[in-house]
Amino acid sequence: MHDGERVEVPATIGGICAALSEDQRVQFDAEVDAANIDDIYNVVRRWIVELALFPEDEEIFAQLREQGAA
Repeated sequence: MHDGERVEVPATIGGICAALSEDQRVQFDAEVDAANIDDIYNVVRRWIVELALFPEDEEIFAQLREQGAA
């Protein structure tokens, strides 16, 4: 939810790719290709957070990033 509106964020690798700019897609693909099976969840989760980020929500997403790194 953002400002009372439901925000849809992609939850698949294909959905994430479709939502990214070409430069971001290249970076995402490189990170996914380099991730081992144990780290892929954190890579994908970080990109989902990046796509859903609104400037006023930065504090919330900073907390999510910290949890993902733990």
